Amino acid sequence: MSTLTAPQRTSAVLAALQHPTSTGTSARQTFLDRIALRLAVALLLWSTRPGPDREALHARRAQRLAREAREAEWERRRALLAPRR
Repeated sequence: MSTLTAPQRTSAVLAALQHPTSTGTSARQTFLDRIALRLAVALLLWSTRPGPDREALHARRAQRLAREAREAEWERRRALLAPRR
């Protein structure tokens, strides 16, 4: 291709290819935008956390049953040792 006969760019095309000039006002995030962004990231992280496995569910259930048994025993002993009215 001969560069002597190639079409040259016009000034309108050059202006379109250049970066736009700043108007003096910078686009800043508002306080609500920052809060919304942090909330969205927190919700995304929370929703993608791994769920409990079977062993963890079984351990939680066993702990709950043991706690309920201890509390029931405490209530029974308290009822037996309380003075009569």
